[in-house]
Amino acid sequence: MEQTDSGKKQNIILTAQRLFGRFGLKKTTVEEIIRLTKIAKGTFYKYFSNKEALFLEVIEKESASLVSAIHEAVAQASTSREKMRAYLITKVRKIAELVNFYQVTRENIDEYWPQIEGVREKYLGEEQKIVHEILIDGVSNRELEVADPELTAYAIVIAIKGLESTWMIKTSPLDLEEGIELLLDILFKGILRK
Repeated sequence: MEQTDSGKKQNIILTAQRLFGRFGLKKTTVEEIIRLTKIAKGTFYKYFSNKEALFLEVIEKESASLVSAIHEAVAQASTSREKMRAYLITKVRKIAELVNFYQVTRENIDEYWPQIEGVREKYLGEEQKIVHEILIDGVSNRELEVADPELTAYAIVIAIKGLESTWMIKTSPLDLEEGIELLLDILFKGILRK
């Protein structure tokens, strides 16, 4: 049975996702993607101008999957702390699955990061909306006292973004979940002596 155009494109993306995750962007070739998807070279170039354009599509797919998983986990939690924990734990666990976004860091961040930063910024904005909703719900439920939920959500997401790379390349002295619990304690209890 002949694949539809949409099916061919998705097959290319899924194949590339596996190859990028296993070998990285540099070592994965268009020829290998074409061979494994059993398509003509022209079919590849019908959908993607080059390997880097395909990589951006893979990053977009993985980022959307991450945000979707976070939404689902947060929706199942009840308190503000549980929702924030669900956000953080889901993000960390999903990132471990979605290796392509972080394969860039392992290969050569300076060379590839600018290409994917636009996609990342879009999805960081989505994460900020999720955290903002957690804060707003917490304020309305009288669990939290937050003077500026929008700015606080931004600060939390940026702080987490800063921790991602250290956890991902294992340069943090903290275990991931231990680090998340410590961060939650700081967020919810503060560090001021009471």
